[in-house]
Amino acid sequence: MTDNENFEDMEQGSNEVELKEEEMEDATWGEVCRTCCVHDAKEWGFIAIGISGVLFFLYFFLVGLDLLGSSAKVIGGCTAGALFGDSTNPVAGLMVGILATVLIQSSSSSTSIVVSLVSAESVTVKAGIYMIMGANIGTSVTNTIVAMGHLGDGDELERAFAAATVHDMFNFLSVAVLFPIEIVTHYLYYLSLAAVGGGDDLREGRGDKWTGPLKKIVGPLTKSIIVPNKKNINGSC
Repeated sequence: MTDNENFEDMEQGSNEVELKEEEMEDATWGEVCRTCCVHDAKEWGFIAIGISGVLFFLYFFLVGLDLLGSSAKVIGGCTAGALFGDSTNPVAGLMVGILATVLIQSSSSSTSIVVSLVSAESVTVKAGIYMIMGANIGTSVTNTIVAMGHLGDGDELERAFAAATVHDMFNFLSVAVLFPIEIVTHYLYYLSLAAVGGGDDLREGRGDKWTGPLKKIVGPLTKSIIVPNKKNINGSC
């Protein structure tokens, strides 16, 4: 194959790429909508099955979180509340959040657990704030582990570790700024009270209790499995 033939093949390839780019740029919103929304019966069936599967597993994920909160009321009781009360060292709460997230490698799961414990009144809101800050630091370990998966290629490792470091520094600096401010002013705690429209009396049962729509959806199944007796728990304190 001569140089002229190679040049002609390269030129033809570049022309095909340009034509494809022009075709993509010329697509109208109507064509995009037809491509996304116009399907035959078989395709709509697969879409319906996929959506139903997502809703099914999402429902039982929410049921699991509700069960977690109810179990915390039964098992944790006053013991967990004594460990993580308002007088708990903030650094200890931060370390607990970091350790929990490092062990389960999921900041979403550890945050959900903390929220459930706070909802079950096993952990106070003030302690939960520090634990969630720790979860944001603990999740930085995951991206570092992923970056280490590129040890076989120096260039890939350099780029992956740089991206992981950006995420780490963002979380570290955010906690470094917010953590001392929260210790001094407790602004996040008071902001949370303002967000729910009340004060400490809500946690003591003297205020209005709002039941969200998700609680109404997953509540019947959760109550068929476990119903915590709050009077016995409070009486044991």
